[in-house]
Formats: sequence, C-alpha cells, structure tokens
Amino acid sequence: MDDEKVTVRVNICGTEYPIQAEEDAEYIQRIAAYVDERMREVPVSVTMQSLTSVAVLTAIRIADELHKEREKQQEHVVSESMQDERIADLVRRLDELLESPIPEQDNEKVDHDRSC
Repeated sequence: MDDEKVTVRVNICGTEYPIQAEEDAEYIQRIAAYVDERMREVPVSVTMQSLTSVAVLTAIRIADELHKEREKQQEHVVSESMQDERIADLVRRLDELLESPIPEQDNEKVDHDRSC
C-alpha cells in the first residue's frame, strides 16, 4: 500500500470503534471480526463483569495463540536448520570419500560377474 492511513469503523461487542491504519479496510474489518468473535467466546459469567475484563481476557487468549504459533515457527526453523546441518555433514563426508585414494584391486580376485 502507499502508506496512506485510512479510517475504518469496526464494531466489536456492540461498540463502534474508528480504526486508523495503513492496511486495507477489508483486512481491518476481518481482524476486528476475529477480535469480536473471540470476545464473544469468553464465558458468560465473565461477561457479567466489565467490557474491559472481557477485552483483557481476550487479549490474553489471542496473545497465547500468537505465542504458540511463534513457537511452532521457531521449532520448524530449528528442524530445518538441523536438516541443513545433516545435509552439510553428508556432503562433507562424501567429499572426503571422493578425495580418498581408491584402493587397488587384486587382479586375481577380480569379480567377473560385475555388470559395469
């Protein structure tokens, strides 16, 4: 986008909020709808309390989701890194094998059944 801020009006738990952002208005609406949905998932006993309490509990739940997703990503990166290390080790070993002199064969023990 061109760094121009837009104001998008969103509705979360029955309250309208003007959101200024550089992102696309449709994206902001989707994010707001997600927050609204998550806030409505807070147990009814908690909703009898203030909207602030519901918002804080929702923020904690969303932060938990984000944290778990980041941990999965980090585990994936570590796994890929380990695979890269294994590949590098195999390449190093292959290079060592290719650099090693080939042992001379005993002419009397040559296998005549070879196809190569």
